[in-house]
Amino acid sequence: MKPKFLDILEELEIDIPEDLLRIVFTHRSFDETNNNERLEFLGDAVVGLVVADFLYRIEPPLSEGEMSKYKAKLVSRRHLADIALKLDIKEQMRVGGGEDLERGRERYTILGNALEALIGAIFIREGFDKARRFLEKIFSIGTSIEEDYKSKLQESVQALYKEIPVYRVIGEEGPMHARKFTAEVIVKGRSLGTGSGFSKKEAEQYAAKEALSRLHNFEKEGIDNGSSKSVCKI
Repeated sequence: MKPKFLDILEELEIDIPEDLLRIVFTHRSFDETNNNERLEFLGDAVVGLVVADFLYRIEPPLSEGEMSKYKAKLVSRRHLADIALKLDIKEQMRVGGGEDLERGRERYTILGNALEALIGAIFIREGFDKARRFLEKIFSIGTSIEEDYKSKLQESVQALYKEIPVYRVIGEEGPMHARKFTAEVIVKGRSLGTGSGFSKKEAEQYAAKEALSRLHNFEKEGIDNGSSKSVCKI
């Protein structure tokens, strides 16, 4: 069976020669000279830039502290290693006898580095845009953010109004390979928040984030939870 990462490379029309892929998946313990360390160094920078750019452009805007926290989680070795496992990268690795891909800490480091090396190879061969598209394809950045705003909003709205929020997409823009969606969340027939992202789920998460902020602000003003209140008076 073909590794999943190859299917994605083909879908995005990314051509990585076999000799370069061999280096991508070669750990230093296997070959001290022709290994993936230099590619990993380059890929690490590309991943960091793509994630930082995405977090900067999120609507509503995140604070600098929020961006730093989310970026640290998204580029962590464990997160990247989990993605590498889903892409069948583990089966491609060439490691020396002293390394163990079944041991947690070593596995996360080796596989996370290999994924970054693959990103570095894509950048060298195809440029930044293809590397960004590959990253957007392999993991949905917005849905990886630790807060689940939709769940929190639903809990709050159910407690206050005995109903659940309704989401709808109100806008789409950009090319098909980098589509950006805008969604709004409706409570009691009124729009309570909007948000944008590179998938409908991401857009809904950020709409829920804005709605939570507004909901909490209104609660602080002492508005009760009477069912006759409209959303604009929540």
